[in-house]
Amino acid sequence: MDNFPNGFNAVVAVISYTGYDMDDAMIINKSADERGFGYGTMYKTEKVDLALNRNRGDPITQHFGFGNDEWPKEWLEKLDEDGLPYIGTYVEEGDPICAYFDDTLNKTKIKTYHSSEPAYIEEVNLIGDESNKFQELQTVSIKYRIRRTPQIGDKFSSRHGQKGVCSRKWPTIDMPFSETGIQPDIIINPHAFPSRMTIGMFVESLAGKAGALHGIAQDSTPWIFNEDDTPADYFGEQLAKAGYNYHGNEPMYSGATGEELRADIYVGVVYYQRLRHMVNDKFQVRSTGPVNSLTMQPVKGRKRHGGIRVGEMERDALIGHGTSFLLQDRLLNSSDYTQASVCRECGSILTTQQSVPRIGSISTVCCRRCSMRFEDAKKLLTKSEDGEKIFIDDSQIWEDGQGNKFVGGNETTTVAIPFVLKYLDSELSAMGIRLRYNVEPK
Repeated sequence: MDNFPNGFNAVVAVISYTGYDMDDAMIINKSADERGFGYGTMYKTEKVDLALNRNRGDPITQHFGFGNDEWPKEWLEKLDEDGLPYIGTYVEEGDPICAYFDDTLNKTKIKTYHSSEPAYIEEVNLIGDESNKFQELQTVSIKYRIRRTPQIGDKFSSRHGQKGVCSRKWPTIDMPFSETGIQPDIIINPHAFPSRMTIGMFVESLAGKAGALHGIAQDSTPWIFNEDDTPADYFGEQLAKAGYNYHGNEPMYSGATGEELRADIYVGVVYYQRLRHMVNDKFQVRSTGPVNSLTMQPVKGRKRHGGIRVGEMERDALIGHGTSFLLQDRLLNSSDYTQASVCRECGSILTTQQSVPRIGSISTVCCRRCSMRFEDAKKLLTKSEDGEKIFIDDSQIWEDGQGNKFVGGNETTTVAIPFVLKYLDSELSAMGIRLRYNVEPK
């Protein structure tokens, strides 16, 4: 505990309380949290390498520091004259962490802090190599110190594999209390023990409670007990001498009503560790963000602000529950919803295009496949038997924006489709396969 301070001694009550302790969840006393219970520090390192911006063998054109051009003087609040951050500087998202001068552009640029978590600068190290000792250093390593308080969703564990996730920070006034006024720091569910049989945690709870009452450090050397002299008897006698129950149980009172609980509660002191699995490193949420340029669907990856995929099994579950609107929302509206124009005559969505509007008219969508060039249409004009000429309806003529005139192909309609369907249609067209879409007539 002294050499590896990754945990703390906590007063643990084994009780099913409020329902927030189901399925290995654990309730933390809110006042204990406010007094520093489980506070920790995380270190992260970021490298800034100016050599990545040039090819091997090219002369160095970027240097750490400031140039003689115009740049905001506020940068000097965080950075020294070498363009590097001061040790202990508090940085937030968007703050400068280093500055460098670009000879080719004759301009001073900065690198900014990208994380949404505020941090302190812990270390700044310039990195070089032995290949060329006289070459200007082009890489800097910046170490951040981030304060982490326990959050709902953070993972904790005793030394016996009884891991759990913080589900709620319960107000002190509603926490159960003992006859001496002691309130537990952590509440865990009794169902964590029967199948796992972590007897060592029971022994540690008794030993920790007895050690706290007598002010002694317990000897945890293995194999010092046997069937005749059990640890339960040894630590139970210490508890009895202090005036407590031999088995570690205590009568407790409800924090909400003040009434005594119907059963005695097993309370003891257990060393709990805070694990590296924290919700700040794992949560993923997105409203809008970057999309794949090929499919127009959200990209994947937490660092890229991507979305969480609705896979085949999730889709099947939604189908099984009959949630049609939810299916449409997840797989279409919130993914790659687009509107496409379909030709009513040939059923194609790849050959339609926007026409150039004439003066005093509005733009329409026409089909190139079902239309004819204006020059070709004029050649097909013939005279009827009575000598009257057949004229082309002026409303049927449209332009494509490149000076070309077409006739016909005006029978189109707009439908909502996933954009990836258009992509599939294009891929099949490249292989000589044409898709035809049937749409309702006007």
